[in-house]
Amino acid sequence: QDEKPVVTNTKTQKSSARPSEPVTEPAQKKEVKTKKPWAKIDGFRSAKFGMIMQEVRKAIYHDFKLQDKKIGIVNHPTQQTKSLAITVNNLLPNSGDSRIVYVFGYRSKKLTHVNILTGFPVDKKISAQNVVNSGNFLGNHLFKKRYQKDGFVAHAKLNDGSVLIFRGKDQKGRMVLLRLSNPQPNKNNKDTKVTLNLSYIEKPGQPDTFVLKEGDF
Repeated sequence: QDEKPVVTNTKTQKSSARPSEPVTEPAQKKEVKTKKPWAKIDGFRSAKFGMIMQEVRKAIYHDFKLQDKKIGIVNHPTQQTKSLAITVNNLLPNSGDSRIVYVFGYRSKKLTHVNILTGFPVDKKISAQNVVNSGNFLGNHLFKKRYQKDGFVAHAKLNDGSVLIFRGKDQKGRMVLLRLSNPQPNKNNKDTKVTLNLSYIEKPGQPDTFVLKEGDF
């Protein structure tokens, strides 16, 4: 838990990543850890969990100066949720285009989830290394805060080949999750196509989506 989440090589994910900073003595690290402020995961920028769609539209304009004609509406075919979606350039330096999706609950009609995609396929021209750099930068930023021990993960290789750079919950159980998908490149391609997924989730494990009730079928 004390190592910082760093991805060092997109094509050799099997090798273990090294911390970007020298490792200090355990006693010193424990002292620093206790001084970390608690994370507060309440949405993304001006868009806060619990806002209705019109409030989030105003938050998008405040944050990115995008008006309604630049904001798409996404209807999920099975979960029956609605989302607002925008495309923003360079959320981080040299990160290319990112797709930000604000998801509203099926029953509550309020913001419950924000999903941010960077890299392929949102931006097909961005280099894999730039996407990885963005993941490292965000992971180190998130690591500066304090999180619950339950469910905390820093840089874990998943069975599908992706890397869970960071996962943590604040005192209210709200979660931030940063994941890097890194499919194996084709022999004819020099670069791996990489996607960075940053999610803010109000109630992990309790999604406000349409589900079939027992006895419906």
